[in-house]
Amino acid sequence: MLESLFKHSLDAFSDDYKALCKHHYPTIHNRGMSPAHLSSAFHRRLTSLATSEGKQVNCSLFFHDVDHHLYIYTLLIDTKKVWCIYPLFLNAKTEAKTQIMLSINKLLNDGDLHKEDYIAVLCDHWFDRTRSSKTLYHWWSGHLPVTCQPYAEQGIQNLSSEESFANILEEKFELACLNHSIYHPLESNQQHALLKYFLCFALFQY
Repeated sequence: MLESLFKHSLDAFSDDYKALCKHHYPTIHNRGMSPAHLSSAFHRRLTSLATSEGKQVNCSLFFHDVDHHLYIYTLLIDTKKVWCIYPLFLNAKTEAKTQIMLSINKLLNDGDLHKEDYIAVLCDHWFDRTRSSKTLYHWWSGHLPVTCQPYAEQGIQNLSSEESFANILEEKFELACLNHSIYHPLESNQQHALLKYFLCFALFQY
């Protein structure tokens, strides 16, 4: 299952991520990781895992929006095609979300996205005090954290969103959501998950 491959890759990627941020990306706490570095690191982990399972993987850059620092890659895993979108999510305001929608709309209008294709979206976000950041967890995952206390202890107030990422893509593009998750791969000095840092992943099928 493609969903399982991505999930296992993200679980394994957490360790890669910690090492990458510790040794090569000291500014992670200021601006997050650039889509260029995030996509490159994740593709290495996914390709390694898929190859170890006997799958053939071909990855290529399809589109780079220089102005908005957004990347779209195509992944061919055996016979399954995945469009991987890496947007810049320094903030969680409308503009950042709009870039994802515009990317998918471009794939559809240009006739590149076909039935049974997959769309994966991966980005990171550093929690701030804006309402758009406070509602991001709910907007992305479709629900609030099961336990809010750990977030509150780190100064995070997660709020409900009036809409959700999955519902928007289903209504606007007829995409079926297979997975929409938020990870916290970084750790604080006390070896606790750094909950202010979000690694957001979603997988859809057309």
